[in-house]
Amino acid sequence: MKMLIKRVVRSMAGLPVLGRLIRIAVAVSRLPYENERRDAFAREQLPMLLKNIADLNARVLAAERDPGNLVESTPVALRMLARELAQLRERIDQLEAGLRS
Repeated sequence: MKMLIKRVVRSMAGLPVLGRLIRIAVAVSRLPYENERRDAFAREQLPMLLKNIADLNARVLAAERDPGNLVESTPVALRMLARELAQLRERIDQLEAGLRS
């Protein structure tokens, strides 16, 4: 039923005189819903987004100030990868030293 009403309103919105009135009526009927959505976004999601952006900015600034601290603040998986990379470099150096002698 709702789809039928939408279809009829859309077809009538193209009429020269009546169409303008229908478009205005549809805009007015959607106005409370759009205002409610905008207010809900401003009230609920926007503060969280701003907090997350501020948190990310603080993390980036902290990482830029002390690059050595970045290794300590990375997740465990990244630190594990860094350790494995260091071990691989040591093995490569040992193998190169063994080939030279």
